[in-house]
Amino acid sequence: MRGRVLGAELAIVLAALLFAETGVILLELRTDRILDWFVSLVPLIWIDVSVLFLYAFFRLYFSARIDSPASEGVWARAIPFLFPNFQVIRARGKRFRRVWFIGVLAYALAYAFLQGILVVDPSGSLQPVFVVIESAIGYGPGIAWAPTTTFGVQLRPYSLAAAVVLSLFSGLVVALAIQVVSRGQPAAGAFPGPLLGLAVMCPACATGPVSGLFLAYVAPIAFMGGIGSASSFSRLLGFSTILLIASLVLLWSVISFITNLLLPNAPPRTSHVAGSRLA
Repeated sequence: MRGRVLGAELAIVLAALLFAETGVILLELRTDRILDWFVSLVPLIWIDVSVLFLYAFFRLYFSARIDSPASEGVWARAIPFLFPNFQVIRARGKRFRRVWFIGVLAYALAYAFLQGILVVDPSGSLQPVFVVIESAIGYGPGIAWAPTTTFGVQLRPYSLAAAVVLSLFSGLVVALAIQVVSRGQPAAGAFPGPLLGLAVMCPACATGPVSGLFLAYVAPIAFMGGIGSASSFSRLLGFSTILLIASLVLLWSVISFITNLLLPNAPPRTSHVAGSRLA
């Protein structure tokens, strides 16, 4: 497929998501669950962005062959940061995939703990419960399950989508960085992406305990602006959304950079004239 075809596919996926979400929103207008449009749309933005990045990743990863058009100038220099060389990833052995899986699992656990998906309360004040959370689209329907008084799980669509895509990309970045380090090359520049992802603040946490890393990064500034007001709440949601998008873009760029420039021991991508296809 041509690179522009992937763009068309992403546009179709986004249109389908927007169509489904618009239908649900129109139904929810009859209720009192949508009080602030921006606050209501934030989790939908998280879901849509996560789905688009996951679709692009798996669409390219499972392509039989990846060809890049011959280009000159700025576009040629930008390609290594825009399109990962998935042949490099597929050429890695089982050991690489194990490291990737371990990285994904470790990051997912850390992210889930910081974002309140996994709740650990040593004081034992949780109440054992299993309920389906009914709330505005994107925030719900979710699941709250506390099998014991010290441990609980809270799953919401937007948080689950963000956790999946950030964990997948961050685990891959860590695995690739280890490959780079094993070759004696510096790889410290690969880690800001995963760390930035851990700092993403979940929308539902904006007025309560938030991500520990988020507090460490920007809480002093946020509280100076007055976190209690509605406008500050909206600004924090906007900041968390921008932070999520920035994290995904950075992770994608790091994967592209490493696979195109630092690990060139896979079969090179075939270059054709402009208009050649990515198959």
